Amino acid sequence: MDKIAKKIQHVEIVLGTLFISIFFITILIQVASRYLGFSATWTGEVSTYSFTWAVFLGAGAMTYENKHFAFESLKDKLTPKKKEIVEMIISLIVLSFTVSILYFGVIITQKFWNYRWIDLPMMKMGYTWLCLPILGGTTTFYTLNRIVIAIKRIRKGVAQ
Repeated sequence: MDKIAKKIQHVEIVLGTLFISIFFITILIQVASRYLGFSATWTGEVSTYSFTWAVFLGAGAMTYENKHFAFESLKDKLTPKKKEIVEMIISLIVLSFTVSILYFGVIITQKFWNYRWIDLPMMKMGYTWLCLPILGGTTTFYTLNRIVIAIKRIRKGVAQ
């Protein structure tokens, strides 16, 4: 399960890098177009939505690395077994949020699927909203993976 999670995280990082690059390039085009005196209105939407995708993919990737949030000062004072239990409790709390993101992400993507971008009407808003169920699905998978790992460590007595 962890190997699959690691591969998914790699894809998220690659795609996140692609979207942040698109964001940067469209901002440069936007600045250049204003300086050169022509209109590139589409760059506003492309930059906004590519940045959105980059952020949501990055959030998923950081969940895999367990960098979303932590109570390090509390965990540092615990025994290894208690540390794993706290980690599992935190993962269960995170899981409740990730499942909600997945569920409501699917609903909002379906609802807005056929809406169109303003400056690029050939693009559907559904593609923009699709980052929500992807985030919810990957973070749910990563969190379940983390819970399975914590249970294995507790059972083996090899908590880190």
